[in-house]
Amino acid sequence: MRLKRRSIFAAVFVLSFAVSGCGANQERPVLRIGEHDIYREEYDLYCGIVKKDMIDRDDEEQVKELGALYAAECYSLFEIASECGAKEMFSFESFLDDLNEKNEENKDKLSEGDVVMGLIEFEMDDYFEYILADYRQETADRLSASPDEDMVESAEIYYEEHKESYIENARYQYQVTVETEDGTETEVMETDYLTITQSYHASDMLGDVLLSGNIGEEYDLGDRTVVLLDRENSYYSFEEAQGIVIRNYVEDVYLPQEIEKRAGQMDRQFYQVSGG
Repeated sequence: MRLKRRSIFAAVFVLSFAVSGCGANQERPVLRIGEHDIYREEYDLYCGIVKKDMIDRDDEEQVKELGALYAAECYSLFEIASECGAKEMFSFESFLDDLNEKNEENKDKLSEGDVVMGLIEFEMDDYFEYILADYRQETADRLSASPDEDMVESAEIYYEEHKESYIENARYQYQVTVETEDGTETEVMETDYLTITQSYHASDMLGDVLLSGNIGEEYDLGDRTVVLLDRENSYYSFEEAQGIVIRNYVEDVYLPQEIEKRAGQMDRQFYQVSGG
């Protein structure tokens, strides 16, 4: 699973646990991820996020394991973003300041009768995942802006595996049958993808049949029946679509792999803290 869906990868790592209770001293770090100390409030944030996808949310050992893994994946992204110049290194303190400032701004706008786009008040976990998505997007943008030869070669393989995402146009031949007072009228018609996207509404049933229907199958559209006779796609070449292909490859494959690799290499150690 990727960062935007909370727990990113299914890999399980061996952790060293030495935490005793949730009432630990708030002034001391709970967990160390690589070179980063994680304090109680931040640690609880990660655990709360991974719990959303857990079946047994009372399994404290699993919460610790997944929370630490999620933290490692997040900080892997933060480090990559900082190293490539996409974003400044993440600071939890700055994150809390930004969250409070954002919520206060929205409250002020409401009190003044202004319109607030999106959420009026962010919860901490929602805002963190919003920030995380921003890190991921800007990092992918920066990495794909200056690809090396290996990245271009890998992107070309990605293009061949996802060619259906790079359709330039498509031609459709279909048969329309209409019941009239004088009997049945049948006509064979043709159109193309560009015409469909420009003239058909997203909810249009004919457009749905042409774009995703099965060839040879009859579809009842209420006032007529339609049979898709043929569909022929034409594609952008890799050279024509290279920029967007590389960007897609970086976001879908390269960056997740780099995050997973770095997270796997990060030491994850719980501190011995006193419970209360």
